[in-house]
Amino acid sequence: MTARSILSLVLVCAALIGRAQEALLRQGDLAFEAFSYAEAIEAYEQAFHRNANSIEHARRLGESYWNLRDTRNAERWYAIVAASSQATPIDLYRYAELLRVSGQYADSDLWLKRYGKLAPTDSRVRTKENAVQKLVALLEGDGITHKVVPVPFNSGYSDISPFILGDTLFFASSRVERFGSRHVHSWNAQPFLDLYTANINDTGAVVGITPLPKGLNTDYHESNAVLSPDGNTLFFTRNNVQNGRKVLSEEGINNLQIMVRTRQNGQWANERAFTYNSPSYSVGHPALSKDGRRLYFTSDMPGGIGGKDLYVCHLNDQGGWDAPVNLGAPINTEGDEMFPYVYNNILYFASDGHLGLGGLDLFRVTIRGEGFGLVENLNAPVNGPADDFGLCLDRTGDIAYFVSDRGDALGTENIYRFRMNSKPDEERKWRGRVLDIADAQPVPYLQVRMFDQYRNEIARTVTSAQGVYEFPAPNVPASVNARIPGGSHAELANNEIEVSLYGDTDVPDLFINSVMDLPVNAILKDAATDEWLEGVNVTVRDVRDGTLLFTGYTNEMGITQGQVPDRRYGDDLNLEVTFTKPGYLSKSMLIDFRVLMFLEQALVGPDGTSLSPISAGIDMAEAMNLRPIYFDFRDHRIRSDAAGELDLVAQVLRLDPSIRIELRSHTDSRASTEYNDALSERRAQSTRQYLLEQGISADRIVAKGFGERQLVNACTDGAECSEEEHQMNRRTEFIITGCKDCGEAVQKLKP
Repeated sequence: MTARSILSLVLVCAALIGRAQEALLRQGDLAFEAFSYAEAIEAYEQAFHRNANSIEHARRLGESYWNLRDTRNAERWYAIVAASSQATPIDLYRYAELLRVSGQYADSDLWLKRYGKLAPTDSRVRTKENAVQKLVALLEGDGITHKVVPVPFNSGYSDISPFILGDTLFFASSRVERFGSRHVHSWNAQPFLDLYTANINDTGAVVGITPLPKGLNTDYHESNAVLSPDGNTLFFTRNNVQNGRKVLSEEGINNLQIMVRTRQNGQWANERAFTYNSPSYSVGHPALSKDGRRLYFTSDMPGGIGGKDLYVCHLNDQGGWDAPVNLGAPINTEGDEMFPYVYNNILYFASDGHLGLGGLDLFRVTIRGEGFGLVENLNAPVNGPADDFGLCLDRTGDIAYFVSDRGDALGTENIYRFRMNSKPDEERKWRGRVLDIADAQPVPYLQVRMFDQYRNEIARTVTSAQGVYEFPAPNVPASVNARIPGGSHAELANNEIEVSLYGDTDVPDLFINSVMDLPVNAILKDAATDEWLEGVNVTVRDVRDGTLLFTGYTNEMGITQGQVPDRRYGDDLNLEVTFTKPGYLSKSMLIDFRVLMFLEQALVGPDGTSLSPISAGIDMAEAMNLRPIYFDFRDHRIRSDAAGELDLVAQVLRLDPSIRIELRSHTDSRASTEYNDALSERRAQSTRQYLLEQGISADRIVAKGFGERQLVNACTDGAECSEEEHQMNRRTEFIITGCKDCGEAVQKLKP
């Protein structure tokens, strides 16, 4: 064969391959535009296997996998599209979501930020950004259960939309071939869904599964059946079909609609369309409030926030439904919110617009009148990377059913079951409160102990500031005991505690008398003789409001005892304790402590405190054992450490208004005599001014400066002394010059 012949053959083969690619792409386009995604995938995959390179067709292939919830293959193709120059904002968002589904949260964040630059007002960007940190915090929270299991009545096809009223279960399934042949939906090549009903027996098993009658089930999808509270009205979702033929929107979409049937003579009759159905958009997934007066549903009708939103209609007095109201933010997002379900005042729904673990996640929110509380993710293991939706509860509210495509069968959803608020054995807790028996106020910081039936202590803990305590759940019968040292005690026997078999146990409130009189004592000595000091008046006041709590006198052993009335266990006390006795320097001190027992509380410590005899000529600072009032080098300002000591001097002067003092300030030997005389005078006046500002009368204080004339050590002019030694000379003395009960004057009164 010649070179020209070979070249001709190559060109012919290339042309044939090109025409085959084009034919496959056209075949895929026809299927895609007819929403036959399974068929479209087959044609597109073959075309790309033959080296097709169209980004638009790669997008359609990715979208086909997206619509069939084949997230692994959807991610593969959206990765190609998102990296191309032809990527649209929705391409970037979908790729970010697919990365999230596969657990690649950091990469998902990067693509979500790129999408956010193109769509800065989309609330999903703010909700889902920084997913790694947010999901760590989410997963650290308690889940609504610890284990989910598939129900035994799942088939090999899709089983979805459980709903329970009393002992009757409704669900949708594509489990059988109807009318002698398999009627297949072109979307995913799966059989159409029909509605089924079954009974839930006393053991919780589902028995007697039967399809609803022909006529109610048709050749098209029926799903999401719910009953009115009286059981006589059935709401369900169906493709928009009239006279046996599909009704298409202008875009060629066969939308969903809500249908209604009424029970008559035990049969479902009088089928009618919901008032707000439309061929232009979908209306489906009905849900009723407990009283039947609110109908929630899903729709992509115009005017929503984005995607599919949740709406509610109110039943009016004429028996009709008022116009739909969009539930709005924070429930609805630019994504899809679907499959509402109401139990008491809790609305459950599925969403891919809120922060979740991937795909559709289940959420709940409290209904508060016409408003709502905070949206809460149900967390793992209910939610996961797959789509999780369609939750309902049994009549007790203990058992939940929901739908997930977490299984391996492509395009097939199954029903799963779990027990609400359950935990594995090793994570279960006993939680309770300790309250006051009189006013039910919480008793904080109280030790609570757990005993087995043989009175062996199993565990102990302490109540929180709110009176709450928590124990790991015991594996034997147990009682709970609380005891206040020196006070009362209370106990819950094991037969008073209803133990949860599946989750945390709420222990009944434990009531105890936590308000009692607090015994107090004080011991006083004579500071000069170290002998017990009799006749000291001791008063105790509440610092916060000045209330007198206790007053008494010491006996011959220097002891006074009494009670501070009506103290509550766990309270923080702020007390001012004052000691006065004629002929002695008075003393006042602040005591702060928490009442953690009703045993006798020493107001001054176990070794007591002392009062100093008062005499004219003594230095109050020495008698009160105060730290010296020192000044910085060549400075007369009152230092912060000195201010605290001066406050104690002022306190004694306020307690005994008869005392008069002379302030004597001194310097070290450095600098000239004239300079030091002036400096010491400034120090004396500075100290006097501080005491005047504390409310002491000016006629009770004389201030004098002595310069360097009365050194306390050998640090005279020219002597080598350390700074600490010089500091000892920079001081102020507080010499008592007169008082009502002064003893005999001492020599120090003389200069």
